[in-house]
Amino acid sequence: MVNLTGGGLSGGYRKYLRAVVPRLRAEERVGALDVFAPPTLLDELQAAGLGPIETWPDDDARRGFASLTATLRRLRPDVVFIPTARALPQLDAPQVVMVRNMEPLEQPLAGLSLRAALTNVARAFAAWQACRRATRVIAVSHHVADVVAGRLRVPGAKIGVVYHGVGGEGEEALAPTRATERLRPGSFLFAAGSLRPARGLDNLVDALARCGATAPPLLVAGDRDADTASYGRRLERRVAAAGLGERIVFAGRLGPAQMRWGFEQCHAFVTTSRAEACPNTALEALHRGSLVVSTDRPPMPEILGEAPLYYRDGDVAGLAAALGGLHDLSAADGEARRASARRRAATFTWERAVRETVDTLEAAHRSVLR
Repeated sequence: MVNLTGGGLSGGYRKYLRAVVPRLRAEERVGALDVFAPPTLLDELQAAGLGPIETWPDDDARRGFASLTATLRRLRPDVVFIPTARALPQLDAPQVVMVRNMEPLEQPLAGLSLRAALTNVARAFAAWQACRRATRVIAVSHHVADVVAGRLRVPGAKIGVVYHGVGGEGEEALAPTRATERLRPGSFLFAAGSLRPARGLDNLVDALARCGATAPPLLVAGDRDADTASYGRRLERRVAAAGLGERIVFAGRLGPAQMRWGFEQCHAFVTTSRAEACPNTALEALHRGSLVVSTDRPPMPEILGEAPLYYRDGDVAGLAAALGGLHDLSAADGEARRASARRRAATFTWERAVRETVDTLEAAHRSVLR
C-alpha cells in the first residue's frame, strides 16, 4: 500500500487508514503488507498503531519517485494499492488506485483561490492519468464510478465499487468543547467538514436566514486553510448580514469525542455538500442515530438511503422547509428515523470494505497472469 500524497492527510483519510490497515494485515488472503507513506507522516502513522511503515527520501517526489519505484521493483509485490487517485510510472506490478475526492472532478474552481483552483486542476489531471494507467480502479460509490467512466473516459470493466465502512473503532466518552458550552443538547443543528466552497455551507446559512427568529443554533466543525480563507471570510460576512452571528458557532476541527458529542446531542445533522465521493461524515451521523437533513445530490441517496429528510440540491427554500419539517416530526417519527439511520449505517462495515478491496487486488493480480 503506497499512500502517495503531497505530505498531508485529511481527517477522513486518517480514519480510513486506521480502519483498513490493521484489517488488511489480518486478512487471511494477504500474505504480507508493506505500507509506504511520506516522510512527514511517518511518526504519526506509526504512533497510530498501524504497524511497520516505510517511506521514501524527502526529495523523491521532485525526482519522480525514483527511489520509491526502485524499492517497489526490488520487493516485486503481487500488486500495488494506491488509495489516492495517483499512479507511479514505469512500475512492473499491477496498480490499483482509489478515487475518493470528487472536488477536483466536480467543483475544481468554484470559490477557491487561484492556487487552490490550479491545484484542483492538477489533481483532476493526475486522477485521469492514474485511472488510465491503473490495472483496476476502486470507486467508493456508484456515483464516483459513473464520473470516472464518463468524465475520465475509463473503461467501466476495470472500475469496481467498494464502499467505505463506519464504526468498529473504540468509543471515547462524550466530550463537549468550550466553544459548545452555550448549546443546549437536542436544540442545535450540526454540520461538519472542512470549510471549503464545495461543502455548500452558504446554502445552510441562507436557509437559516429564511427561518428567521425560529432558526435553531448551528454548530459547524471543520478546518479552514490558507486556500479557503477568503471563502471563510465571505461566509462570516454572510452570517453577520443575516443577523445569525450569535446563533452559529464555528468550532474548528473537533476530535473524535467532540464529534461524537455533536452527533449524539444535536437535533439534526445537516449536509449540503456539492462534491462527495462517499459522505463519510453523514454516514457517521447515521451510525450515531442522528436525524439527518441532506441534499439529494449524488451520491447522497445512494449511500444514506431513506433515513434523511432530503431537499433538492441548491434549493435554499427547500432546505429551509426541510429544517422546518424537523419540528413537525412527532417523537415516534423522530425515533423511527433514528432507528432507520442506525440500520442503514450497519450495512456499511469496514470488514466488507476490506474484503471487497482484497477481491479487487486479487483481480488485478490475476489479470497480469493471463
